[in-house]
Amino acid sequence: MRQGETHINFPFSAIVGQDDFKLALILNLVDPLIGGVLAIGDKGTGKTTLIRSLTNLISDQENLPFVNLPIGVSEDRLIGSIDLEELINAKKEVINLGLMAQAHNGVLYVDEVNLLQDYLTDILLDAAASGNYYLEREGVSRYFKSRFCLVGSMNPEEGSLRPQLKDRFGLSVNITTPTDAKVRQQIIKQRFQFDDNPSEFVAHYKSEDQNIANHIETAKQHLKSVLINDSIIEYCSTLAIQNQVEGLRADILLLKTARAYASYLNASEVTKEDVDKIADFVLNHRRLNESPNQQNPNPNENEKPKESPSDGKTPKEENSHILRPENDFQKLKNTETNTIDNGTNSINSSVGNITTTDTKKTVSQYLATDKFEIKNKRKKTILKQHHIFLIDSSGSMLKDQIIAYAKGAVDKIATQSKNQNTQFSIVSLFDGEAQHILQRTAILNDIEVALSTLKTGGKTNLTAGFKHIKALSTDVDFSHNLHIITDGKLNADSNLENTVLAFQTYCKGIQNTQIIDAEKGMVKIGIASDFAKRIHADYELLITKNER
Repeated sequence: MRQGETHINFPFSAIVGQDDFKLALILNLVDPLIGGVLAIGDKGTGKTTLIRSLTNLISDQENLPFVNLPIGVSEDRLIGSIDLEELINAKKEVINLGLMAQAHNGVLYVDEVNLLQDYLTDILLDAAASGNYYLEREGVSRYFKSRFCLVGSMNPEEGSLRPQLKDRFGLSVNITTPTDAKVRQQIIKQRFQFDDNPSEFVAHYKSEDQNIANHIETAKQHLKSVLINDSIIEYCSTLAIQNQVEGLRADILLLKTARAYASYLNASEVTKEDVDKIADFVLNHRRLNESPNQQNPNPNENEKPKESPSDGKTPKEENSHILRPENDFQKLKNTETNTIDNGTNSINSSVGNITTTDTKKTVSQYLATDKFEIKNKRKKTILKQHHIFLIDSSGSMLKDQIIAYAKGAVDKIATQSKNQNTQFSIVSLFDGEAQHILQRTAILNDIEVALSTLKTGGKTNLTAGFKHIKALSTDVDFSHNLHIITDGKLNADSNLENTVLAFQTYCKGIQNTQIIDAEKGMVKIGIASDFAKRIHADYELLITKNER
């Protein structure tokens, strides 16, 4: 969405705090070849507000798109597609422009990038790094420019991004909730002023935004003239080695980002201070969990057991038996051999009870590290059960009182599954929307009351329901079981492919899925059955009274 069309964005210079994120975004505007910014942090910290405010920095330029990539985007929507009807009937090549091409010379923002399909993320990062891509469809090959500032945001609580994909983001910043009361108060005041009078608020900061925009434009023109001495290249390589990063991408990006920073400061050459300023942006998501300066310079010291003043045992020795080389290893080996000869499944010795498989695994570890330990197995924790019912109560479910039988199916499953460690939730689909009608209850009577208030009518939007499922399936202490009761008659703007993609995106916390097919009639379209096969769910037919 472009500034001034239908939406007014918060001014960039009015954002309080988030200085690192601001600088990382600016440097990507100076040099898009840096490869984008990944914002990792808490929800509700204004990440999206800041990203959208970038449009204010270049509002005087034409053709500056801001493209927001939806999570459920398809490959055709991302890279573009061929209009087959025009190709076949009119013999014309009509290209439906993809979002990456639409974002050329602008900003492409992916919220919750960790939930995007991995292969789509690969395509996106390839285009961002190269500045172009090819559309290959139906014998047609077309080249598109895609030089954009790629920005992704994610909340680690919702899942991580694969290390290979995270590494391909040029820069990253960690966003935390401000703990300074004065800073929080200032943010609140700014927000209220903007909401009450957006036009006046934006006008007040227009000159500051324009000043930043001018600096960016000057820096872009000055970028390639900034000198990089060999000593700076050596310094960047040393930093990368010290942080034990894999590959050479960090070395290159340290130089590129430092050069963009020097250019933004209107400097003639890159200094070590410039590299130090931006080093964390490049290394945050690439370095090992433990930084080099935190490691013990004498690795042997870590292997010496520290004696407790009470009994002289190490903490590990209090809860496990430590096997030491030679005598203990030979003792374990002999014991293992005797166990196998006797045909038993486990061994009993002075070092504890372990299975034969565990013994082999431990011996391998001993041979590799010259030290290992055996710990007694803990009993596996039994997860509590959470049954989530996604009920299609659209207009097509009203025919022949199908919805009544659907309610009966819910009641039957709930009764059969009831025990002291079970909870139930219900999400209803009607009129193209979804809503919770029951959330996390252990009382069966609550289910009956909720079903009696079930609204019916309209169309089916399974994707809307899956978004609710995501919020219900985050508790790791529960095994989440999803029961979908639908006749499979989706909205006109939905299709099976998008529905499968939405399920894969939002229902990652679900352990077991059951599809109860409520479709009736002489001629069936079979979408519910196909959907069950695509997501590898259990499939059952909803049996009515007439079918028994």
